[in-house]
Amino acid sequence: MNIVIDGLDNVVDELQDMRDRSKKVVQRTIADFKTRGPSWVAGEVAKEYNIKKADINEAKAGIRGRSSVKIHGTKIGDLSIIYRGRVLTPTHFGMKPTIRPNKGPYVVTAQIKRKSGRKPLGRKVFLGTPRNAKENTPQLPFQRMDARYPIEVVKTISVPQMVTNNIVSNNIHDRINKELSKRLQHHLERLSK
Repeated sequence: MNIVIDGLDNVVDELQDMRDRSKKVVQRTIADFKTRGPSWVAGEVAKEYNIKKADINEAKAGIRGRSSVKIHGTKIGDLSIIYRGRVLTPTHFGMKPTIRPNKGPYVVTAQIKRKSGRKPLGRKVFLGTPRNAKENTPQLPFQRMDARYPIEVVKTISVPQMVTNNIVSNNIHDRINKELSKRLQHHLERLSK
């Protein structure tokens, strides 16, 4: 006995077309995440820390030995952003003064978190130009470790540490969920027409 269903070929073709469209929706949503995700993360970090989004996204350049941003995953459920980076100097956090004053004593201050206010970096901190620095290199804060030498550059916090802060991390997850949902819906509507 042969059973023939009228229109079965059309149903199979439509199901295959739906499968192809759903793959495209997922691929485009993942592509959106790879291009927009670092900006969403930078926005949430900049809400908590007194740092510019550009300084956070500077890591995307991936200068060897310094910092990098990599996005891994091929499915929406297993996407991840991996930040690697060096510890930043107070120059990224609104350090004042930025240039050593000509006269008188001065106190170098910075505001790391937005809500914490400006804090002095220490009594032994002074501004100077690093050895082997190029022209127009900003002055960095240095600190004497003993009476005179050695001196070391003052460091604060790295981008990976800011991203993994509990408050920031929760805000990042919420933002990514919200934004990915929007992008997924956008691509569904575009491809369903």
